[in-house]
Parts: sequence; C-alpha cells; structure tokens
Amino acid sequence: MKKFVVVLFVAVLALTAVFANGSSERTAPAASSAPLLFRVSMPEAATDNKALAIQQVVKGIEEKTQGRVKFEVYYNGELGTFTDTIEGISLGSNIIDGTSGDAWAPYGSPDMTALNLMYLYPDSASVQRFNRSDLFKQMQDELEKNSGIKVVAMNWCCAPREVLSTKPINSVADLKGIMIRVPLPPYVAFFKRLGASTVNMTMSEVYTGMQQGMLDACEFPLNTIYTNSLQEVAKYVYLSDHTYAPCVWGLSAALFNKMSPEDQKVFVDEFEAGGEYFTKLNEDNMQEYKEKLQAAGVKFVTPSEADKAVMRQAATDAVKDFPELSEGLIDRVKAAMAE
Repeated sequence: MKKFVVVLFVAVLALTAVFANGSSERTAPAASSAPLLFRVSMPEAATDNKALAIQQVVKGIEEKTQGRVKFEVYYNGELGTFTDTIEGISLGSNIIDGTSGDAWAPYGSPDMTALNLMYLYPDSASVQRFNRSDLFKQMQDELEKNSGIKVVAMNWCCAPREVLSTKPINSVADLKGIMIRVPLPPYVAFFKRLGASTVNMTMSEVYTGMQQGMLDACEFPLNTIYTNSLQEVAKYVYLSDHTYAPCVWGLSAALFNKMSPEDQKVFVDEFEAGGEYFTKLNEDNMQEYKEKLQAAGVKFVTPSEADKAVMRQAATDAVKDFPELSEGLIDRVKAAMAE
C-alpha cells in the first residue's frame, strides 16, 4: 500500500510539472517584432535639399533592413531646436538630428567645434575626406564615450552659406553695424570681427524678423533662402562663401546598439551615401537657385579679392574665441582633409 501511494505521488508530481511547463510555454511573452522607430528632426522645409536627401536615406534604410528600422521625418523644427533635440538624444530619446559639429561639441567632444569654423574647408571634397579620417573617428568615439551620442556621418556638405540682407552690401565694410541672424558661436566670433551685431533666433523666426526690421541680414545657402521664401523680404546677397557648414548626424548610442551589426552597417552606409547625394545636389542646383532668386529681384555681389582676404583673416582671428580646442587642432584637421 505504501509503495502504491509513493508511486501515485510521484505520478502526480510529474503530471503537475508537465502541465506547469505547458502553461509556462503558452503564457511566456513572444519576442517583440516591433521595428526600431526613429524620429528625424529638421529645421528645414520639406522641399529643401537636405530634406530631399534625408528622404532618400530613410527609404534606403527601411528597405535594406526589411522594415526592422523605421522613420518619421519632422520638418520646420516641429521637434524643437537643435538644443532641445540634442539634449533629448543624450538622454536616450529616439530622435535623430543633423546639425553643425559645434552644436554637439558641448556633449563631450570640444574639438568638434572646429568642424564649423569659417573658411576651414577649401571645397566640398575636403569635407568628404575628413568624414573618412582617423581624426574624425577620434571625435566620434570621444562623444559617444562621454555622452552616449553616436555620430554616424558629417559629410553632408551644404552649399556655401551667403549673406542675405535688406540693404545693399557692396563690400565687407558694409557689414559693419548690421544686425545679422546667426545660429552658433563660430558665426558670432566671425561676424563680430567684421563689425556686425549678431542675433540668435530660430529659422522659422527669420522671415518675420527681417520683414519687421528686427534683422538686417541672415546667412544661409541659396537653396535654403529660396525654399523659405526669404527673397520676399530681402533682396541683396553678398556671396561671402564663408562656410560649407557640414551637417553632423547623431542619435542615441544605446538605440543604435539595439540594431544588429548588419543593420548598423546599413544605417551608417546610407547616411554617408546620403551625404554624398546631398553635397552633389547642392552643387548641381546652386545655379538654378541663383537664377530663381534673380528672377525674384535679388541682386548679387561678389566680394573683391581684398574683401575675401579680410574675411579669411577674421576667420583666423575668430579661432581665439575657442580656447577649449586642443593645441594644433586646426593644422591636424587640414592635414586630415588633405589625405
């Protein structure tokens, strides 16, 4: 009898284990198949060259990752200023932003300020070369280590930025005393040495600012001037070509690391290809936008060689405003661009 009870007890335990395992298998949560979603922040309009390029990038990534990575693109600063978005990225937000290197510098890579110094890049090809350099890789690694921000590319070379004004600027001397909107400290350092007063405001505020007389001037690539209809409130362009302002794209490193190595490679490759496309797009249609602006009544002035020399000297002097840059950095950046 005792033997029968023991056998029966063992059998009950076995059945309980079977049912328990079965229940566990049925109720265990399934692995998530939801795509990794990123929100792309852009201050530009949906028709801007940068927008056209990012549309190609997100399409390529979505297709090549078979939907494992998805995007939503927000234009006209809908997600906030780059200060807002970069802060969010550093805290793990799913935002991706592309702006000048000096906007990322305070988050752990001070030398990235140099990426937006005036007259640093002799041409767009130098931007592409620097994107592949060991020096840029060091900056990327430093930023990721110190703030958890992953930079994937900086080869998005804007068309040269020019000065658009409500009054004629026929020489560099005419910049003295004007009120000009600029986005970041390297622009402030440069234009103040030319005698201008600088104002920081969002792109969406520039039209009204110039219309109402709060601003005398702003500075943008010609395509950005046109796509934001700024030619309606200002009719003079001084072709200063003061910077190519390469766009640096960054996102949360924690979210980037959620992707497989294969998807990470797709991500980086597509952003770099997008930079090449964006750069070529700017070069190819710069004349087209110049003609559109001329048709709208905009007058262009090309600086004299003497004025160009004055502006280049102002750019050189402006470096003194950034003592946080490592010693010899400008020479190392120029060497990396030449390789």
